[in-house]
Amino acid sequence: MKKVLCALLIGATTVSGAGAFTGVSSWAEPAVNQAMTMGIVPESLQNTQAGKAISRAEFCEVAVQLYESISGKTAPTNIISPFTDTDNQMIAAASALGIVNGRGDGTFAPYDTITRQEFCVMLCNVLRAVDVKSDTIETSTISVFPDGDLVANWAKEDVQTIINNEIMTGILENGQTLLKPLETTSREQAMVMAVRFASNYGEVQNDGENEPEEKPEVTPEVTPEQPEINENEQDNNSQSVYIIKPEEAASLTKDERLMILFGKTEIGFVTREEAEAAMTEITVPVWRLKSDGSKMAGQMTLEVNQCLSLVYQAIFEDIFNGSEQFPIKDGGSYAWRSNTRSEHRWGTAVDLNWNENMECYIDEAGNITEITTGSHWLPNEDPYSIPAGGDVVKAFAKYGFAWGGDAWKSKRDYMHFSYFGT
Repeated sequence: MKKVLCALLIGATTVSGAGAFTGVSSWAEPAVNQAMTMGIVPESLQNTQAGKAISRAEFCEVAVQLYESISGKTAPTNIISPFTDTDNQMIAAASALGIVNGRGDGTFAPYDTITRQEFCVMLCNVLRAVDVKSDTIETSTISVFPDGDLVANWAKEDVQTIINNEIMTGILENGQTLLKPLETTSREQAMVMAVRFASNYGEVQNDGENEPEEKPEVTPEVTPEQPEINENEQDNNSQSVYIIKPEEAASLTKDERLMILFGKTEIGFVTREEAEAAMTEITVPVWRLKSDGSKMAGQMTLEVNQCLSLVYQAIFEDIFNGSEQFPIKDGGSYAWRSNTRSEHRWGTAVDLNWNENMECYIDEAGNITEITTGSHWLPNEDPYSIPAGGDVVKAFAKYGFAWGGDAWKSKRDYMHFSYFGT
């Protein structure tokens, strides 16, 4: 499965001055530049001291970005934090993926540092989350390092995997190459190893189980009034899928939308298995906001209803090409929920930048009575807040989507765009 990372590694250009950090060592600057170009440097690390130890929270952001880049999947979102000392969504996502664990007392200790052997274990946890199997080598080869006996038993196999793949090569000191497994990992060391890690695993090696489906061809000569669904053409005992064309998406009636998406004039999927069989993954262009206020091009992967895959592509391309260059840091579509009326359960809704585009209830005068998700909506102050009448709202409206920012009388959901208006 070829990923964007591979292309970036082959064709990357140097970012002048290693702008992600300050005080970058000369030996680390090429890798830091590469990491910036690849888009695996979290915003929280930009303009920080390169030689300082990376924290557990900072590593979670790096790990989640590596997971998404290598797997091509979107990390879990909107997760209730399992820890008592942080509600950081990157930490929650890394925990849900099995990349990191807590301290055993209900805390995560987000500001604690990470030893080099812990870093190896966490990188291997990323591989396990992606379901990549690495070649194993006798752990005794760690003994080539004079301090190899300091590696803890619980970390030996993963340290060896990382050494075997030349992701960690040791530190030259007084004529000796040392492993230093108990020392902290600096931010620049983390970036060097992250780039090597991405280079090794940028193309997932598997038996095809995780290969993305080919983009379904749009059935030609189909009018909105009578979409063609070939009931005789079977694929895994299911009907062939009609992919809605972007130019017809807004003109379809509700019943036509229901028939295309669900094969009936009733809303929704009955079971989770039925819903997931109707989803596909797409990768769309987005703008990322850097800490200095400038923007850089990036990508985002979403799991969406397959029938709307081309429509979603068109929407995000319109947003990306808009004059605002609206930055997107969070995005999600399909998520199985117990609420049978949730369009996320159907893959027909998208939420963007949820903290900065709150969901809330309002009274008859328009005053906020309760905030249920996110913290605020300040389109004239926060660049992540979606402006009414801006590029994002216009793009979704163009293709027949309603915006939760003005769709209902008693509620505002500024992050939410939906094809059925719910």
